[in-house]
Amino acid sequence: MTRLSLFLLSLASMFFLACGSSGGLSGTATDTENTVAGIVLKADSSAAVNVAVRMVAATSTADLLDSTRTDSAGYFKFVHVTADTFNLEFRYGSGKSVLESGSRRALALKPGEALKLNVQLSKAAYVAGVLSVTNASGVNVGSFSVNEDSSTFGSKMLAGDSFLFVADAGPVNLVIAPADTLVVARLLAKGYPDSMVHQRISLHLNAGDTLDIGSYAWKLPAIDSLGVISRKVLSGVVLDTAGKPAAGVSVHIVTDLYGFSVSDSSTFITQTVTDSLGRWFLQAPDTSVVDSAFRVEFQYKKNSETRALVGISDYILRSALDDEDDTLDIGNTRLQTSASFLGKISLVIGNAASEDTLCWNYTIKVGFKGTSHFTRVSACAAISMSGLAPDAQDLVYYSGDNVIVSGLIHGTLFPADYVRSISVSLPMNGGTLENQGLTYTPPTVTSISN
Repeated sequence: MTRLSLFLLSLASMFFLACGSSGGLSGTATDTENTVAGIVLKADSSAAVNVAVRMVAATSTADLLDSTRTDSAGYFKFVHVTADTFNLEFRYGSGKSVLESGSRRALALKPGEALKLNVQLSKAAYVAGVLSVTNASGVNVGSFSVNEDSSTFGSKMLAGDSFLFVADAGPVNLVIAPADTLVVARLLAKGYPDSMVHQRISLHLNAGDTLDIGSYAWKLPAIDSLGVISRKVLSGVVLDTAGKPAAGVSVHIVTDLYGFSVSDSSTFITQTVTDSLGRWFLQAPDTSVVDSAFRVEFQYKKNSETRALVGISDYILRSALDDEDDTLDIGNTRLQTSASFLGKISLVIGNAASEDTLCWNYTIKVGFKGTSHFTRVSACAAISMSGLAPDAQDLVYYSGDNVIVSGLIHGTLFPADYVRSISVSLPMNGGTLENQGLTYTPPTVTSISN
């Protein structure tokens, strides 16, 4: 070999090594040498130092593929990335458990591709709520997870626990499901569709705000030997006060029109949440739990607002659940600023009118028909209720004695004998109706027998 040949071979080797060891993003990459890198900036455009960057599989399990942190210049880099669709999560906070800002990017990396990103963080949003569970599947479900879809943002809990976790601002999908993958597999094997096991709700989160969805009910109905779940679907659209589609509104079906089973005035249970188009879908109630009609309640409240926005449907007849259509659309419901009610109720026995008789230690249940708003008060005690749908409502009241309430629930006592009602008009625009007072006379044995 000549000296010229040796020189050229040496020069070619140096060029190859220089390209192969380069820390930049230029050059040719193979399928196993894909690169993802970038600069992360704070909201004020300064470098975001020590930001946790997570590469997460874009699947419902959100498996963690790799992680790193930004350097003093806000720079991060992943090398030897397998070409696939994944999410990048950026977490930045001033304390061990406080996330001040975050962001997430969905990426699809092609073979041989090198990506360079510029990421600017924004304030994170938070999701809060309580998980309630009704499980008729026969499978023991211990723990649950509530997660932002295809991400590691989320929380694990037991039924009845509350949750609070950071999430991305903007439109997000939450997934509520059993935390144990073996339990999930058993439910799917029994015939439950994935959409029932992994229940999804669409929200719109504002940066820096906390959206409290209240008590969310994860429900699995019983399933027959043929794997059939025969329940109609209810649907509708919720509009905000300006008449535009309202996202993130909690939805609750009310079948107990007189609140016999309601323990207090804060029993609004979120069964689903409206999506970005204001739409909602829910399994219709079983006809066995509907007397003659039911209603649908809506509620939206951020922690920064003093009054909730609320709405309520017209009464929906039980017979509407018996038609042949798979879906019952109840139409549009417009939210309004919630109203309040103040009043007092006294007890009257026979013709007695003494102060002692009117204010005996006797409990009376008071509430608004077809809503989740009921409370139990003592005779002559003040009634104070808020978060009520304005306009015409039926105020109902009856004995709060546990024996009597149990009889009303189980049908051994007749509501017509115990329940009284008056029509009221709750004020619009967040006003308060101050009632001068009500009186309640329990039925006597003689009056019932007659």
